[in-house]
Amino acid sequence: MSNTKNPHTVIIGAGAVGGYTGGHLVRAGFNVTFVDPWPEHVEQMRSHGMRVSGTQGDFNLSVNALHIAEVQRLIRTPVDIAIIATKSFDTAWAARMIRDYLAPEGYIVSMQNSINEPQIAQIAGASRTLGCVLNTIGVSTAGPGHLTRHRTPSGASRPVFRVGELHGRVTARAQALAGMLGHVDGATVTTNLWGERWCKLTTNAMQMGILGATGLNNEQIIGDRALRTLLIGAAAEGIAVAQAHGFEMEPIISLPLEYWVAADRGAGDSLKVVEEALFAYLNRQTESGRKGHGSLGRDILGGRRCEIDFVNGLIADKGDELRVPVPIHRGLTTVVRRIERGELAPHPSNVQSLLTSK
Repeated sequence: MSNTKNPHTVIIGAGAVGGYTGGHLVRAGFNVTFVDPWPEHVEQMRSHGMRVSGTQGDFNLSVNALHIAEVQRLIRTPVDIAIIATKSFDTAWAARMIRDYLAPEGYIVSMQNSINEPQIAQIAGASRTLGCVLNTIGVSTAGPGHLTRHRTPSGASRPVFRVGELHGRVTARAQALAGMLGHVDGATVTTNLWGERWCKLTTNAMQMGILGATGLNNEQIIGDRALRTLLIGAAAEGIAVAQAHGFEMEPIISLPLEYWVAADRGAGDSLKVVEEALFAYLNRQTESGRKGHGSLGRDILGGRRCEIDFVNGLIADKGDELRVPVPIHRGLTTVVRRIERGELAPHPSNVQSLLTSK
């Protein structure tokens, strides 16, 4: 790296995750450049700085921000660490854009939903690719130049950031990156990147598709018994697909996988444990988080493309590959795609047939 003590870190996608994480890195004294395609966001950061608020305080920062049309300026300041924090459907162009500006030992990190490391590795090379799985950070964009967190910090006991190499070994660069991210919240190096990825994917998918299809918020979904049953069924499908593909998943919201599978099958004791965990998970958020719609739900309500194909759709496709039944994920993907195209409006009735099948 050009500077091992304070590497030049470029964050592509300065939205909720990228902006919030990068803001705390700047506050800790790290050399960070933000790159984003939203003109008003970039101009607000340039003119008035970045505001970071929520459960870890409220402060303003002077930051270096570039529009994607200005990335060529990085030719004079090679990139040691490029963190891609875009939506998953923007992974390929973001990796291609930043690849040519990497320092000789520079690398790209996926800090995204879904499982995008294989795609980045194809573009930049496996040796230049790392993963970073976020365990329920709970952040959102409150407006141009303003990022906020609505989930309470986890700390070292339950690390938010799980940094991992594709090959699963512990390396000095993974440890260094985890050390940096420790200035934001708890961070660790994992030797099970793919298991962590499937855990996060399933955690996202068990709620995101329902949020997008129904238009309801987090509190309404977890508070509804029928929708909780659907959510638990979605988790069980994700677990079955991951295990069929040979991945060793990590616990979902701190619960061993067998509880989710047993709860889906109607085991009363396990169902009680899972429901208690879901309400605890909900209550770790501020009121705005509890009444929020998640990133996918916000995109749907805003009339934008969402990540359904990379979340529920990915589980459905991977299930189909090995003939693992995935009716919930396939159904949610189909419904949300229709909403994206304007053929349906978000409404609880959109999942009625899935509830009946349960």
